[in-house]
Order: sequence, then C-alpha cells, then structure tokens
Amino acid sequence: MAVETHALQRDDLLRAATSAGFSTTTERQLEDYRRDGLVPRPVRAGNDGRSPLWIYPAGSDQQLVHLLRWRKHTTDKDVLRVVLWIEGFPLALDTVRASAATVLKRLVNELEEGLQALAADQGLDLAVEQDAVVSAAATTLAAKRGENAPPRPIRVTASQRAAAFGHLLQIFALGERPDMSEEEAQTIEKVLGVSPGRRQRVGDADPWLTGPATALAGAADFVSLPRMAEALACATDTEWEEARSPAANLFLLLPVFSRALAAMTGKENYAGLGGYAALDNEPMMAVFVIAFVLGARRADWMSNVEELSNSLESGTAVLDEMRQVLELQQHELDHNLASHGPEMRDCTQRIIKALLDSELEPGPRPAH
Repeated sequence: MAVETHALQRDDLLRAATSAGFSTTTERQLEDYRRDGLVPRPVRAGNDGRSPLWIYPAGSDQQLVHLLRWRKHTTDKDVLRVVLWIEGFPLALDTVRASAATVLKRLVNELEEGLQALAADQGLDLAVEQDAVVSAAATTLAAKRGENAPPRPIRVTASQRAAAFGHLLQIFALGERPDMSEEEAQTIEKVLGVSPGRRQRVGDADPWLTGPATALAGAADFVSLPRMAEALACATDTEWEEARSPAANLFLLLPVFSRALAAMTGKENYAGLGGYAALDNEPMMAVFVIAFVLGARRADWMSNVEELSNSLESGTAVLDEMRQVLELQQHELDHNLASHGPEMRDCTQRIIKALLDSELEPGPRPAH
C-alpha cells in the first residue's frame, strides 16, 4: 500500500526530533510518550506489504518537538499535559483537567506540610498561631539569597520586604485578605517589581497600573492557591475551552512582549513588566495561568483578561515588523539607520540580538 506524502509514520517523528536537536530520542521513549498521552497514538491504515501500516495524526511531529523542548525544563507529566494543551495540541480535556488539579493539589499539600514543619521548628501551633508561622516563613523567604531566592527588582528595607512577603503569603498562598495600609501595599508593588507600571508608559498608552495599591488584597478571591483549585474543579468544559486562547496569550505572548520591550528600551523591567519575561520558560506557570483565567471568570474579571489577551494578539504585528530586520542586508540596515541618532541605532542592535537569541519567540528558549 502506498503511503500518502502527508502521512506521518514513526520514523517521521523521530526525524523531526533529530532535526530539532533531540537526536537521542528513541523508539522506546516515543512509546512512553504515547502511553502517557503526551504524543498521539497512531492508527492502523492498512498494510505496507505484509507489515501493518501505522499513521500518526497531522501535527504529531510538531507535538513531539514541543514536548521535548518542555521536557528540558520539567519531566512532570501532569504539567506537560497542561502546557501542550494550552499550546493547542489535541490532548483530551478530561485528562488535562485531572492533571491541572493534581498539580495544584500537590502544591497545596506541600505548602501545608512546609508550614507545619516550620511551626514545629518554632514551637508554634499552626492552627492557633498561623499569623506567627506565616511571619516566620516570610522573614526566612525575604532574607533568602542565592540562585533560588526571590528576585529583588526594587530596593526596600529588610523589614519592609519581610512584611511584604507576609502579606503575599496571606493573599496568594492562603487566600486571605490582609489588613494593610496603602503604604504597605505600595511596598508590595515594589517587591513584586510592578511599581514602575504606575508611571512608565508603553507607547501612547496610559500607565497600566492604576487605582489604590490595596486592591491587591482582592486578588485573594481568585488567584490564591485555594481559589485557583476551586476554579479548576468548578469550571465547565465549555469554560475550559473558552479559557484556552486567553491562557495561551498570557502564557506565551505576554513574556515575548516583555522581552521585546526590554530590547526596545534597554531596561529589563520597563513599566514593571520584567517579571513576566521568563513566564514561558517555566512550564508550571501554565497551570497557574489557566487557573487564573478560570478564576477571573468567576470573579467577574474576565473582561479585563480578554482585553489584555486581545491586545497581545493585535500586537503580534509589531513583532512581525521586528523580525523583518533580519531580512535586511547589512548595507540596507546601515542606510536606513544613517539618518537616525545613536539611541535608535542602539535600540536596533538590541532588537537584532534579541531576535538572534530567540528572545522574541514564545516558549522555552535554549540556554546561551
């Protein structure tokens, strides 16, 4: 039986993996990925002579390549299922839902165990003295240094940083609304690195961070671990499907635009968006993003999410214009820049470097 040119067989998938830099991928590994639901199963399409002919669905080769790229960052099958689904690959929704719920449940359990262990070390009763345990956890977290320490985008005092982490743990980990002053809330914005969003503009747009800083406490209603777990469990299949595109835009496009803005301005955290630059390099964030979008729907925030998602989609044209720079010959580029000052020339060189380093492409990027 003749094989149609577009039909994908096992060797086609392995060749795609090799072409993408994963030459060690084996048939046995491919079998494991199929078993785990990370790559589609082939269907029998007849015989090739006396041998059965197995054909993979169109796009299976690209799904394998994307899987292998994400596996350089995590081997957690539950996380990988959510990431591939958000990217648009055909994974069963019931399996994706179960995987997302498993990931969040595991995180909630780890948080509870961590607080219990800390309480025991401090000689505290977590059930009675939770505030003291959270304060101790915040002080430890705020003082942490090294590769795995939280970033320090904007300088604040040690006591301010510890207090901010305490409130952040209450909001995002425990789902509580802490009683805090506007000044304390503004310090939290500094610790998160988003405070420049109150004064720096992107193009002609107004600053994106407006309103009282204390409104952050309201995020506990839909972006805390407990509320996100509820959102994942309670959302209908239709709501999951409707959340898929906005989640993809937030997870894959928002970090690209953050990196593009850094290239254009030469500032890593311009407008307070630098914290999103590595979002698509952390597969676990895909679970948080889909939970955030589903939670935003329950909290009547969906219009804000959709507005941001639509803006990201419409902004892809700007990225396409940036990519056209690489199509120019050096003499053309020099000619076009001749009438511009050093600021524009420096900006163009930063953009070219970002393009060559794959910084303006979505998804996990190779280490340099």
